[in-house]
Amino acid sequence: MIKKSAGIALRRSPAMKVGASVRRRAAAGLASGRSTLVDSVLMPAAQGSAARVQYAAVLDGHTLNLRALLPAGVPVPGASGADAAGADGDAPARAHVLFISGGTRIRAAARLHRERDGQTSVQATVLLGEDIGGVPVTLGRWTLGLELDSGSPAPVRLQLIGDGAPAYGGPTRPLDTCVRTGRRHRLGLTPAGRLRLTIAPAVARAEVLRVNRAFTGTSVLFAVYGPDAARDAAAPPVVELVEQQRRTVLRHTAEPLPADATAWRVTLPLGRLMDTSARQTWSLRLVPGPRGGKPLEIGRHGHDLRSPRKVLTPPKFTVRAEDGTFVEVKPQYTRRGALQLVCTPRKSGTP
Repeated sequence: MIKKSAGIALRRSPAMKVGASVRRRAAAGLASGRSTLVDSVLMPAAQGSAARVQYAAVLDGHTLNLRALLPAGVPVPGASGADAAGADGDAPARAHVLFISGGTRIRAAARLHRERDGQTSVQATVLLGEDIGGVPVTLGRWTLGLELDSGSPAPVRLQLIGDGAPAYGGPTRPLDTCVRTGRRHRLGLTPAGRLRLTIAPAVARAEVLRVNRAFTGTSVLFAVYGPDAARDAAAPPVVELVEQQRRTVLRHTAEPLPADATAWRVTLPLGRLMDTSARQTWSLRLVPGPRGGKPLEIGRHGHDLRSPRKVLTPPKFTVRAEDGTFVEVKPQYTRRGALQLVCTPRKSGTP
């Protein structure tokens, strides 16, 4: 109890806020230094064989958004003649983004755009993953480049240098996990400064679908994603209800939801389980299956929120305990996205 209170006090202390400010300034300084390195060292060393990445991000978990400036002197497809650019400044799609992994090369269509200052940029929006109708990139590391159809027998190939990582200061952040496949996509740099996409396999997670309220307790609908997500209804998952302060652990078996092999419902009779002498905080976790592993926290993990606790605020409700005490139940999410049920007994006997 004392250890937990000390941890909460430390997280809320002004010193931690100063530390967060220092970390933000350090991250901004690192980004500025990286940009200086790219522009002053790596791009000149490429000697016109690389395009400067201005923006690159995977925003919704499976769509790559890219914008890069072509170096001066590179033959641009459609640079002369009537097809140089349309009314909106876009040239015909005669450029491609290259995904390179070992001897494998995958091409995805890109657009050429004539900027106001006369420079030419390449812009692309690429869906990642063959099983969702995108390019067939697989797990592993992929180096990104450009290919331009210059009209000659051999296309012009350029490196993509610089990460182009945008700065996000709002309540959201880029979502790097695909909500449909669970694969994780992360953009980074190779030691030579080239843009690289790393695709990692899906990890198991238990996502809250809905929290139902009742006068005697609650039921939580959740879905399991990742490896072995679909379970046999004859061996349904077991949910542990954990009271943090007293370290009480209660187990309840979930029941399947119709028409979805990954979705389940666990009913929690809080009115019968709660000790109304003090406030209690319960969390939910999924007991590992036959293959073992760590318990899964049931919560909201597949999101793009910086602070799910501040944004995701399910409504409070009241439960009547067996001794007649009315208890206020407040569902909330931790910073990690885990669901908690904070149960506070009322002093009076009225709801």
